[in-house]
Formats: sequence, structure tokens, C-alpha cells
Amino acid sequence: MRIQVGLIAAIIMTLAPIAAAKAENVTSFEPKTIVTALQNAGYKAKLTKDENGVSTIETAANKGTIFISFSNCTNKISCETIEFYGFWNCENYVKKCKEASDKLNNDEILAHFISKDNGKSILAYQLLIFDKIGISENLFISNFEDFIINNNEFLNLINKN
Repeated sequence: MRIQVGLIAAIIMTLAPIAAAKAENVTSFEPKTIVTALQNAGYKAKLTKDENGVSTIETAANKGTIFISFSNCTNKISCETIEFYGFWNCENYVKKCKEASDKLNNDEILAHFISKDNGKSILAYQLLIFDKIGISENLFISNFEDFIINNNEFLNLINKN
């Protein structure tokens, strides 16, 4: 009996790293891995192509649309970089949007906020650079959710009295 239990334990210990290794890394070189990571974390994700034929992903968080754009691509498919993008209409809040984006750009965060159209809109973006090996799903989702937190902070600053 002890031999059987020991043998079962040895088999489990041998197979556990194999099961863990099957979890696919997230990489910009394979856009579907990003879609899968988002969906596994409970987000909707739609993979499409932009007007140049480069992959783009549309997702959402807190009732706001987030776009994931691919860049530094070879032949429109092997892309080294992605950017998270959020767009905010500031037409009625130009001064508040400028103050909020200035404050956040002065903080040490990964997201950046750029004023467009004389302050009538704000573009928020965060850059991620990949290699073909990629990063874990958890690290990717952590970066994505960090972007969401920064966008929420932007909205909180605008909504202050």
C-alpha cells in the first residue's frame, strides 16, 4: 500500500509541472493569446483588424471601451508592442480633463493621458513590449487592470466637485 501511495505521489509530482507548462503565455506575436487571457479573466474581447490589416482587440471595463492596438509589426502579424487605449469625451469638461491628465501624467504611473482637439478629448494609453516567449496571463491581466485603475482615477478626478 505504501508503495502504491508513493508511486501515485511521484506520478502527480511529475505531471504537475507539465500541466502548469501547458498554460499559454500571452504575447503580441499571437493576438489570440491576449483574447484568451482577457476572456479567462472575465472580460469580453473581440479580435478584429484595423484599416491597415493589423490586429486590434476591443474590450471593456467599467462601462468604458478599451482598445488594444498592435504595433512594431513585421508583415502586419509579428508585432512587438501593444498599447491599451481609452478615449474620453471632455467637450463639457475641458478644464477638469486637463487638470486630471496633468496630475496623472505627473504621477509615477505607466499610463499617459494626452489632450486632443484643444482639450475636447483625452487619449489614455499604456505601452507593453513583448518578445515571442511572452508573459504569463496573470502578469498581462495585472497590467491591463492597472490601466483600468488609472482610467478610473482619471474619471474620479473629473467627477470631483
